[in-house]
Amino acid sequence: MSVETDFRALLAAHAPLTALVSTRIALNAVPEGSAFPLVVFAAQHTPTLGLDGTLLAHQATLDVQCWAETAAAADAVADAVVAAAALAPSARGCALLGRSTTHDPEVGKDGTTLSFDWWAV
Repeated sequence: MSVETDFRALLAAHAPLTALVSTRIALNAVPEGSAFPLVVFAAQHTPTLGLDGTLLAHQATLDVQCWAETAAAADAVADAVVAAAALAPSARGCALLGRSTTHDPEVGKDGTTLSFDWWAV
């Protein structure tokens, strides 16, 4: 399985999050006209290699955007994502790196952006 598949499955299995966003958890982009609130995420991969080129570990930075009608609703979705990530298997080493807020004036929605480190060994 890929980091993206594992992370999405972790989020989709967390009932408090799905109570807020249903199945609106997407990789990279959401279809135009999607309902809110929703979660969209992307991954940047960084392999850790040994001197002989052997893959020792795989690290991914997951950037997660939680969008909703209001800043408070976006924060509630983000809180549920953080709670879901805390349930990741310890072999994944999922750790929250940062949290920020955003606003998209074009669609008139507020967001909370999260960044996670995800390790696979």
